[in-house]
Amino acid sequence: MDVVINLLIWVHVIGFIAGGSNSVVGPVIGGRMATATPDQRVGYFGVMNTLSQVGKVAMVALLITGPLIMFMKYGGLGGASVWFWIKMALVAVMLAAIIYGGIQFKRYQGGDAEAQKRADAAHKITGLAFLGVLLSAVFAFG
Repeated sequence: MDVVINLLIWVHVIGFIAGGSNSVVGPVIGGRMATATPDQRVGYFGVMNTLSQVGKVAMVALLITGPLIMFMKYGGLGGASVWFWIKMALVAVMLAAIIYGGIQFKRYQGGDAEAQKRADAAHKITGLAFLGVLLSAVFAFG
C-alpha cells in the first residue's frame, strides 16, 4: 500500500508543478500582450491555451489524488489540522480564480480588451493562492 500512496503523492507533486507553472508563465506572457504585434499575440494565445489545458489536467489530478492520499495515508479527514483547512480554502480560491481568469482570457482573445485586465488580476490571485497552498501544505503535512 505504501507504494501506491507514494505514487499518488508523486502524481500530486507533478500536478503542483504543472499547474504552478501557469502561475509563473501566465503573468509573464500576459505582460507582453500589450506591446505584442498581432502575429506575436496569436503565438502568445496559443501558448496560453496550451498552458490552460495542462493546468486543467493538473487540477483534475490534484483533486483526485488529494482525497485518495488523505484517506489512504491518514484514514480520512478526522485528524486534519487547521493548516489543512486553510490549504483547502486556498485551493477553492485558486479554482475560482482559474475559472474566472479562463473565462476572461477567452473574452480577451475574442477582442474584449478590458477582459485582459480581469484575466491578469485572476492570474495574480491564482499565483498568490498557490503560494499559500504550498505554505499551508508544508505546515499541514511537514
